[in-house]
Amino acid sequence: MQPILERLAAKIKQTNIGQAERSSMQHMFDPDFYGEIVPRLPRDEVYQSIGHPDGMLSHGGRLAEKITQPQKPDHRLLWGGMRDTHHKAQIMVNDIADILEGFGDSVKVLSLDCFDTLLWRKTATPEDVFAVLAGNPVARSLGVTPHQRISAAARAYRAKLLENGSREIDLRDIYRPFASLSGEERELLAEAEIQTEMNVCFAFAPYVELIRLAHNRGIKVIIVSDTYLHEDQLRRLLARHLPPDAMQAISKIYCSVDYGTPKSHSLFHIVIRECGVLASQILHIGDNAVADAQVPRKLGVRALHFLPFDRKLADFLRLQHAASPLIVLEEAAPEAVVLPCYSPFRPVFSVADLQPYAPETVVGYMSFGPVLYAYARFLMDEVEALEQQGKRVKVLFLLRDAYLLSAACGAYARRPVGKLARIRKFVAIAASFKTRADVEYYLSGIKSGIERFHFIAKQLLLPPEVTELLIRIARQSADPETTFLQLLRDDDVLELTFKKSSALRSRLMRYMSRELELEEGDTIVLADTSWTGRTQDYLGRTLEGELKVDILGRYLIASDESYRLANRKSLITATSWNCDLFEQCCTVKEGAVIDYDMDGKPVLEDIELSEKQYKKAVNVQSECVRFINDAVAFFAESGVTHDYSILQRAAHAALFRHVYMPVEAELEFFRDFQHDDGVGLDRKETIFHQESALKTVRRLHSPYRLGAYETRSLGLDFTFSALVQKRFKLNLSEEDMNVRFSPLKISIGGTHESKVFLLRAHHLHDGYFSVLLPYVSGTWVKVFLGLYYEWLQIEDIELLNHARSGFKKLLGSIDLKEITQQGEIYHCLSRASVAIIHPIDCRQFQAPHYYHMIFRPLVSRASDPPRGPGASQ
Repeated sequence: MQPILERLAAKIKQTNIGQAERSSMQHMFDPDFYGEIVPRLPRDEVYQSIGHPDGMLSHGGRLAEKITQPQKPDHRLLWGGMRDTHHKAQIMVNDIADILEGFGDSVKVLSLDCFDTLLWRKTATPEDVFAVLAGNPVARSLGVTPHQRISAAARAYRAKLLENGSREIDLRDIYRPFASLSGEERELLAEAEIQTEMNVCFAFAPYVELIRLAHNRGIKVIIVSDTYLHEDQLRRLLARHLPPDAMQAISKIYCSVDYGTPKSHSLFHIVIRECGVLASQILHIGDNAVADAQVPRKLGVRALHFLPFDRKLADFLRLQHAASPLIVLEEAAPEAVVLPCYSPFRPVFSVADLQPYAPETVVGYMSFGPVLYAYARFLMDEVEALEQQGKRVKVLFLLRDAYLLSAACGAYARRPVGKLARIRKFVAIAASFKTRADVEYYLSGIKSGIERFHFIAKQLLLPPEVTELLIRIARQSADPETTFLQLLRDDDVLELTFKKSSALRSRLMRYMSRELELEEGDTIVLADTSWTGRTQDYLGRTLEGELKVDILGRYLIASDESYRLANRKSLITATSWNCDLFEQCCTVKEGAVIDYDMDGKPVLEDIELSEKQYKKAVNVQSECVRFINDAVAFFAESGVTHDYSILQRAAHAALFRHVYMPVEAELEFFRDFQHDDGVGLDRKETIFHQESALKTVRRLHSPYRLGAYETRSLGLDFTFSALVQKRFKLNLSEEDMNVRFSPLKISIGGTHESKVFLLRAHHLHDGYFSVLLPYVSGTWVKVFLGLYYEWLQIEDIELLNHARSGFKKLLGSIDLKEITQQGEIYHCLSRASVAIIHPIDCRQFQAPHYYHMIFRPLVSRASDPPRGPGASQ
């Protein structure tokens, strides 16, 4: 081990030096880096959701004016001072026709962005194109959904980064994760997407005219686009929509995927070099603030940021887009869309002795019992169909979570079904690493943030001392995540992983052969609550060939993901997982399997969860089995049979009700339930925090960040609001959620100057308001509380970092002038009462930063000046 550590240390040192050099160059073109030196632009995420603190400051966060008007969207300051020109940095549609006039003969090349500049779409957002694609006959026949298309692209980006350090992917890369489709089907999907783009795109006339003007002046015209379409594909798209003369005027098309680098990194270097002119002789126009404006300006290109709409119109259109998918809630649906609501188990409930409705009866008999009855029917039908095909079927219920599924199937079939198998996703993945490609397959399918470094290293079976060495060096690099992924694929690190994985694989195969009595030619059906089916995926990649068996998956619930396996089926398919409580009631009281001994015997971890929770789970399981026994007996005696589709819909409705509309008994029953992830450092986590839900909604403008049980404790209106936002992916800001506001006057200042703002604090819940104040290093912030309030409650003041995560509490250190305090209650003695946040030095952290203040007005000052419509009273 020591020689390997020494070799790693030497390699890592060199790797870190090279990474630092590359990172220093990349920072020149890194969108995040520019956040420190230019203001955010109108559709910036932070600006739109926190009350626009960035718009208060000009030119890199410096104080520039003594007084500013009340901060509203239309009053944002725009960035100016283009290199080599006197032109403004942002243009709108009315500026396009005359834009060349101001440059005289100095422009030799006109460079245009493609999408949302030259080509527009009929859809509200680019993502909506995938909804149109889903209606294409090819996509519809293959069952491809918008969610699958988006998730496939995300996986392709991660895979490409591992492959060559680039994130530039093409349509083949995007559709490669669709594992259940053939190569020909994936090619058909790629062509269907191009055809869909052709159908939804159109040329934006003002830029068509600009191309003609440029061509008539002898100016070379090029297109520079960040896109996964290759040049020939984009050229097809442009030729479809541009007039012939405009198309012929375009001399070159630069697609980021063809050069392996986007505009925000090195694509403009290539453009400048190939154009053969000075950078200052190129005029580029595009709609992306960073890639189309800030980055090329740094290279000397005359770059203009195209704003298709002003702030007010952009916000209006965003709300219009949010409303579009919701019309389904009130439109008269065709008869085929009006689905019946089945309740096949009502007679079983009627004859059963359910009183006094103990919590475990509500949960087990009335809620989970129907779900498991339907699953048992589903699994037994699947097994019968396979056996009729001549298959020798062996069902394996994957412990720990499939324990109750096994009992349910036994009760339904009135005989034992299959075997309990101690095979876990962690073990299946860890045993799969034979080649570098296997490791990269795993890494491309996971999130790899810094907080997951230990988890990933443990999954790759790396010894603790190697893990700590890799993490220490990665954290010291400019890009810890990329560095860590590179280190994991170092030859010496891979050697460790391959060696340990091979040994584990041998022990796993010994367990499956000896303990589970598997034989060559078997058809193995893995039964589990599941979600992604990763255990099946990795077992299939690892063992199907070596054991000469077929491995299928038959799950209770499965995700609607692009990489779902062709040999995977489920009772319920969903887009999100909300079944942690159900899963914990299905588990057995034993530790998770972490290994197998040399004889193939499972090695289990210690039990982590409480005895109280296991007792509750056992009671629920007993009630589930009682329900299935009662249902089987009742239907047999009465001669009633149900179509599978009826049972499936009833099961989905029962599980949905449990998740989103739990009754009071369920909320109390599951209050302290936990799950253990089996791998992480903090292995136990409480599933829902009912007590903290109220505090959360007093800090966040929308309930969508809460779990379903947490929103239910606040009321069904919160639950349905969160559900609708998640289901339809609504882009709603704080201002959209509630138009009620409370005024707040602040002053930001330093030694030589100050600036005054009138802000709107937006209402959250229970009378609490939230406002974000701009942070400028070395300056103080005065909050004139007495101007509007006599009494108020201040919940918190904290400093947020660039990711809007709080890292410094400030409430205890503010200076109060003419304000008395009793706990969280503050009494403003006069209109001059002010709270002062003194200067804080955060230069060592990535900018920007914000002060976040949460308060509740209790008594308004009687002499408040008039306030606008919707103001808090």
